[in-house]
Amino acid sequence: MSYIYPQAQPFFLRGSQETALLFIHGFTASPSELYPTALLIHDLSACTVSAPLLPGHGSSPRFLNQSNWEEWYNEVRKELDFLMENHRRVFVGGLSLGGLLALHAGSLIKGLQGAISINVPIFNRSPLLTVASPLIGHIRPYYPKKDRLRMRKLQEEGRYAYNVIPVKAFQSVMNLRNTVMEEADDINLPVLLIQSLQDESVHPRSVYYLQEKIKHTELIELHCSGHIATMGSEKEKIARAIADFMAE
Repeated sequence: MSYIYPQAQPFFLRGSQETALLFIHGFTASPSELYPTALLIHDLSACTVSAPLLPGHGSSPRFLNQSNWEEWYNEVRKELDFLMENHRRVFVGGLSLGGLLALHAGSLIKGLQGAISINVPIFNRSPLLTVASPLIGHIRPYYPKKDRLRMRKLQEEGRYAYNVIPVKAFQSVMNLRNTVMEEADDINLPVLLIQSLQDESVHPRSVYYLQEKIKHTELIELHCSGHIATMGSEKEKIARAIADFMAE
């Protein structure tokens, strides 16, 4: 088993047995980026919040390049099975890749009460990487991330994430994205869509695509947040929206 950095560990906020939320982190990151918002949700709703670490994350980028979205989803499914055995009402949500996995789970698993999608990468700000990733993967296994200043600030605030994009694993994220786009019309449970209008990674039209395709949606737009909105200035707004969504 690979070494997991202390900052990247999963967390479990125990609350009532009535309601639970599975909260899924983004690509190359860890549950640490969800923790500030998860604490607020827990305080507002008294629900249980579980945030697992997806395979290949929290250790070395080379392990992420050896994993794929099916493995990430298996981890999600396993944790959802546990929560559904122990709680009457279970929701699934996530940030970025985590939101894709949440929507995929929402399309497949009967008995979930709702799904929450935050800044899901249907359309990326850098379409060149999306299109060219198969070619780049043959040349170099990792693609350096931009905006190191923003990454360093988030790291200082407690987030653990890789500073490169493992290209093979990124292709798998795009495969999951394609799967979710095909499934969107068939998602029947309520979905809370949250999108940062200042998202530096995901184009905001992603959320409008999902809003058009999914039958039962509620949309929250964040005017001041970047991609990692769960650590941003509007995390209280996110937490309140999620708490209200689960209560309704």
